[in-house]
Amino acid sequence: MNNPREIALELLSDFGLSDLRSTDILDVISALDIPLKFKSLTGCDGRIIHGDNKSLIVINENIEFDTRIKFTVAHELGHYLMHRDSPIIHSDNISSMSWFNNKNKELIAQQEYEANTFASELLLPTEIFKKEIQGIKFSPHLMKQLASKFGVSLSSMIYRFVEFGNQPICAFYCRKNIVNYWKKSPLFTYQIKEVTKLSPPDDSVAAEYFEDGTIYIKEEAIQEITKSVWLVKRNKSDYAGADDFENDKFYEYCMVYSAVDLAISVIWED
Repeated sequence: MNNPREIALELLSDFGLSDLRSTDILDVISALDIPLKFKSLTGCDGRIIHGDNKSLIVINENIEFDTRIKFTVAHELGHYLMHRDSPIIHSDNISSMSWFNNKNKELIAQQEYEANTFASELLLPTEIFKKEIQGIKFSPHLMKQLASKFGVSLSSMIYRFVEFGNQPICAFYCRKNIVNYWKKSPLFTYQIKEVTKLSPPDDSVAAEYFEDGTIYIKEEAIQEITKSVWLVKRNKSDYAGADDFENDKFYEYCMVYSAVDLAISVIWED
């Protein structure tokens, strides 16, 4: 099995870089002499085709956002460096690249997980991320600041916080009114309700979007919710202490991508 983080850091080291803030990833592709072209693609953002002697990376020329282009290129570069000996042709879209659902351990799912992990480490190395958030609480504002600073998407930045943040949070990936999967940080000790493959809970912010198109912005983007919306209440006998589901403050922030009917909800405690 590949070690995507190590491979990404080795590549940065080879170029004498600590991260890619000052370097265009397309220049890295060019320096590695990897053929890449932009063309119109249907149903995917990027594709890599492995030939006998060369691999070709193709990026959809219709992608709107620079951050998405950057992540797509980094993702396909991960495939190039780690999976050139594989016969699989990868056609990648928002489902395979936005978040890392690694529950399916089949070969293609494992390779997507590795390519995503490589791209995240290349664009924002873990140790640099940890230094950036040291002593700072989670907030959507902080995530937006860091996303802008490193030129990555907000969803990618939040995923980094789920993985390596200093505060318990949990994120839910919902598409077409279905919770596809969720991921919580190691510090998040609450039990999640059985929501996978179901519609988001009725009182959630995500449900508001899918039911009537509600999108909260600016000061209202952070909505206070009760713990019982997403979480299972535990009995006092189950652990030391008791959850106060009535008075403890919990929050939900929902990122909406209406073009693909996608909502990513993040919950955390005050």
